[in-house]
Amino acid sequence: MEAFRPCSVPLPGPLPRLIRALPLLLALGLPPAARAAAPPPEADCARAEAAARAQDAWLDAAADRLEVVLLGEIHTSAADHAWQLATLERLARGGRPLALGLEMVPAARQGPLSRFASGQLTEAEVLAAVDWPAIWGHDPELYLPLLRWARRQRVPLVALNVEPDVVRRVRRQGLAAVPPGAREAIGQPAPAGMAYRERLRTAWRAHQPQPLPPGSAAAADLERFIDSQLLRDRGMAERLAAARRRDPTRLLVVLLGRGHWEGEDGVPAQLRQLGVERVAALERPSLPEGCGPPPAGVRLGAFLESADGTVWVRRVAPGSVAAAAGLRPGDRLLAVEDAPVTRAGQVIRRVGAQPSGVPLRLTIERQGRTLRLEVRLPPRASGSSPERMEPIPALDGPVAP
Repeated sequence: MEAFRPCSVPLPGPLPRLIRALPLLLALGLPPAARAAAPPPEADCARAEAAARAQDAWLDAAADRLEVVLLGEIHTSAADHAWQLATLERLARGGRPLALGLEMVPAARQGPLSRFASGQLTEAEVLAAVDWPAIWGHDPELYLPLLRWARRQRVPLVALNVEPDVVRRVRRQGLAAVPPGAREAIGQPAPAGMAYRERLRTAWRAHQPQPLPPGSAAAADLERFIDSQLLRDRGMAERLAAARRRDPTRLLVVLLGRGHWEGEDGVPAQLRQLGVERVAALERPSLPEGCGPPPAGVRLGAFLESADGTVWVRRVAPGSVAAAAGLRPGDRLLAVEDAPVTRAGQVIRRVGAQPSGVPLRLTIERQGRTLRLEVRLPPRASGSSPERMEPIPALDGPVAP
């Protein structure tokens, strides 16, 4: 595979590795109040911002040579999805026709996606037709802006994944025991490399009850787990290769969990075996905590983390209405307009729906005390996005059995 990863851009020192590690480092091992640290040195911010610009410049230069661009995501991250949309818009400005591949939808449910793209189905209808809650489950509000954009731009949508029932059968029986006819005619995957196997072993252990099964049973269960992941990788790669054969002029841009391409394993490895070599795997360049202005179009100006049913304030933008109302980093957000919140996505929708000039009531917990704050949101600029907030990154692994 050609070196189309963002780290092929000459950058000072080990910065690309640092950028990838920072969100997870922020998410692990520290209480929310401790994460609200002092702003980093200006030099750190400048290097990170330069790396983000370098990735954009690299993609502009490489896009015409690419066959597939994988846009990695943490499925619950609003910031990742906003970056994916901005990257799609950037690629579209280059003039090359695009197609948008979706890990989120099994290939057998392509029909409703195509009808949505052609305007025959509404958003609610397409979500119901593909049975979004059962096949994916993550908040559709995180994905709908991308689907709307594709429909407006007449960009075809390509369903890529394997039906959950097929994945579960392989998880129970192993790949060799499930004939190709019962696994959507998906071929034999290229074997997982050692680094990929180790990452999958870590994910497998996270899904296991304690204590683990006896040694031989555990080893067999791990192999079935790896088989189920390889089936999904291979299925998505075969569908991308088929889309390339149907229309080689289009650049295939794919929304894909990071676990499916890290280390050029997963989908990129399967694509290589299928002869698709010119593949770029990108992720959102994360700025160190405290760097950069709030995103354009935000109304509240608070950046949130959500985990285990709790929403925390990570950062408050200077000069924002959140700062004026007294919201602070480390506050726990309990309710918006007296309705309890447990996920950042709920706050995004409620902030977006609040009429301009009408006080928005927030209930928070700070150092064991419950407080009520009121904020008055400014009008949202025409065409701007809803409030974008950053949830805690979560490990992205195979579908649970």
